[in-house]
Amino acid sequence: MTDTERINWLNKQQGSALVSDDFGHWVVATFGMQNVPKKTPADIQTTFFIKKKEWHKTIRQAIDAEMQREKHEAIA
Repeated sequence: MTDTERINWLNKQQGSALVSDDFGHWVVATFGMQNVPKKTPADIQTTFFIKKKEWHKTIRQAIDAEMQREKHEAIA
């Protein structure tokens, strides 16, 4: 998997966010909520629900894990 493929995949993920914590961990967050803006772009407030096991040490690992999760959901 190349970084270009990862970025292309990430660009297609509407509503997802690449999030880091204060300890250098990464996750592609897909579950959460936000206010609905009347116009875009706009200021928003977003809350994501991230489980401890979803954090990864690198950006690549976070993207790859979400791509795998998405692939398994598509099969199921």
